[in-house]
Amino acid sequence: MAETHTKPEPVVSTTRCYTVSYASDAKYNPLPAVILEGRWLEEAGFATGILIEVKVLPDCLILSVKKQSPIPPEPEIMQTLRKVCKFSARKQRQVTELIEVISKPQR
Repeated sequence: MAETHTKPEPVVSTTRCYTVSYASDAKYNPLPAVILEGRWLEEAGFATGILIEVKVLPDCLILSVKKQSPIPPEPEIMQTLRKVCKFSARKQRQVTELIEVISKPQR
């Protein structure tokens, strides 16, 4: 039984036709270029700013979204340091003195 509040998936046309044009290098030599643009790119999973991978085969280019490793969370000490940077100069000196006292080797 279908759910009552489902949205249909957007239909993305699977075939697009483009012409290989050219761009110039630093010495104004022509280089083959393909420019893809359109809202369909985002609908297909290619949002602005993401990294893509291009596989090159004879007479075939395969574009895919490059999977990025997740950014590790910032260490707790760095989060605390950011908070300390917002303190007044006097409080920053106090924190520095505290760190110096507790970091000295005990006798």
